[in-house]
Amino acid sequence: MSPAAEAEIDPSVCYRHPDRTSWTLCARCGRTICPECQILTPAGVRCPTCVQELGGSVQWTPVGSAAKASAAKAAKAKRERESEQRAARRPRWQRVVMEFVRPGDRVPIATWTIAVVTIALWILGFFTGDLPLAFLQATTMHAEWIWTYATSAFVYPALASPLAIALFIINIVFLLLIAPGMERSMSRGRFLSVFFAGTATAAALTVLVGGVYYGLFAGLFALFGAYLVSVWSSPAIRNQLLISLAINVVIAILFGSFFAVIGGLAGGAAAGLLFRRAESRRSWTAATPYLLLFGGIAVLVILAIVRGVTTGRL
Repeated sequence: MSPAAEAEIDPSVCYRHPDRTSWTLCARCGRTICPECQILTPAGVRCPTCVQELGGSVQWTPVGSAAKASAAKAAKAKRERESEQRAARRPRWQRVVMEFVRPGDRVPIATWTIAVVTIALWILGFFTGDLPLAFLQATTMHAEWIWTYATSAFVYPALASPLAIALFIINIVFLLLIAPGMERSMSRGRFLSVFFAGTATAAALTVLVGGVYYGLFAGLFALFGAYLVSVWSSPAIRNQLLISLAINVVIAILFGSFFAVIGGLAGGAAAGLLFRRAESRRSWTAATPYLLLFGGIAVLVILAIVRGVTTGRL
């Protein structure tokens, strides 16, 4: 089977580049296309094949005079030069952070970092009496510990039981199977925003109902939620994903992770909707979707803190 045929079977990869995962679909044929194959036209984003079939050019030029197009190109080049000059003047630690958030390669560094930190803290828990879990999980008892609404994603109980170990391994495996493709299709900034938006939402909801939250569940379901938003206009892919999600939701709820699932899906879907809206709203700045997303989550966290503090005083 040719690479192109394999790509068409797998709806999560570009049909012209089977080694590239993408969430963007051609507005005409509905096939998945990577950034290199996305051609912006007045009718939306289309693939090179559809543009050629309609007699268009694969290098689409914005409507307007040649002078305006040339000026826009020159302005873009100037911005890129200025950006490179600013980056070169930054301290080394800032350049490292920026490279992490805006990757110049295809290595899923964020995914591997999450996995390594989670495994390290789990192993550390066996030697410290579950100290990482005590300080990093989100609970009503310590609802005012703001960091726990994010760090709860990295901790699991250090239990020697076969069931606990199996559940931990399954979570890590799912992370390594799902997250790298998502990270490559988004910027690392968006990937981390989706992951932690789901985690914080699930943690806040759990604390609001008087529970305890920890683990990767919410972050993983957040990635599912964001991906569902991106493929919603494609019925075939959407229905396939909904079936897969339904099965995973039932399994998660059976293991007592209802609010992890609901919170993760809600946080991820909200992030996906805001990022898609930002692409069509010219009045929005690059920071607008992040401010709206984490502003809403901040409200949930504040409610959880108030609930925890009030409960503790009763």
